[in-house]
Amino acid sequence: MESHLHKHLKKESLYWLKEKMTDLCANEVKLFVRRKRVIADAVGINMKRKEVRIIEVKTSRQDFLRDETLYSEYGYHHLAHYCYLLTPENLLALEELPKGYGLLEIDEFDKITVKRKPTKNQKPFLKLETIIKRTGRAATNTLLYKELSYDTKDVTSGAFSKGATIFLISATCPQCKQRNKYLIEKGQQTVECLKKSCQQTIPLDKARVHTVTGYNQEFLRQILHLSTKEDKELI
Repeated sequence: MESHLHKHLKKESLYWLKEKMTDLCANEVKLFVRRKRVIADAVGINMKRKEVRIIEVKTSRQDFLRDETLYSEYGYHHLAHYCYLLTPENLLALEELPKGYGLLEIDEFDKITVKRKPTKNQKPFLKLETIIKRTGRAATNTLLYKELSYDTKDVTSGAFSKGATIFLISATCPQCKQRNKYLIEKGQQTVECLKKSCQQTIPLDKARVHTVTGYNQEFLRQILHLSTKEDKELI
C-alpha cells in the first residue's frame, strides 16, 4: 500500500514541475516500451521546448534499492529528456544515483532543492506525441476518479453491505442536473429529485447512479436498538 509520504511527494512533484513551465503534468502515467509497462510517478511536458521530464519518488532506501527500472534499458531516463529522483533530505548520496538521473530533495516545509541536475537524453525511446497522450489520459483519469471518490466514498468501508436490502446511492437528476444521495430499497426503480424546485422523477435504470454502500438487517437492528435506548433515556 502506498504511504501517505509517497502520495504527498508525488503531489509536490507536480507543483515543482508546473513551476518549471511545464504545460501538462500528471501523476501515475503509464508508459509502454518494448512490451514493458512503466508507471512514472510524475511526468511534466513543455510544449514549446518539446521536452519531457519524469520524476520518480523514493521515500526509503529500500524503495530505491529494489527499483530495477532505474537501471534497466527501458528505465525512466530512457523515456524522457530529463529524469529526476525526488527524496526526503539526505536519503541518497550523489554517487548512488543511476547514470543520467538528477536528484531533488524536499525538506520538512516542502521546499524542493536541486541537488544534482540530470543529463539530457537527446533521443528518448518514446515519441513526444505518445507521452502527451499518456499524460493527458492520466490527468483526466485522476480528475474523474477524484470527483467520483468524493461523491461515492463509503465511510463505513462496507461494514454493513453484506446481504444488504437498503442502499445509499448517488444519482444525477436528468432535469436539473443536481447530484444528491438517496436511500433506496433493493430493486427500487425510481426516486424523486430532492431539489424543491424540481422534484423530477429519476429513473434509476437510466440516470448516472453510483452505489455508495449498502445496509443489511444487522445495521437496521443496531439502529433500532440505539433508537429505542435513546427514547427510554428521554422518558
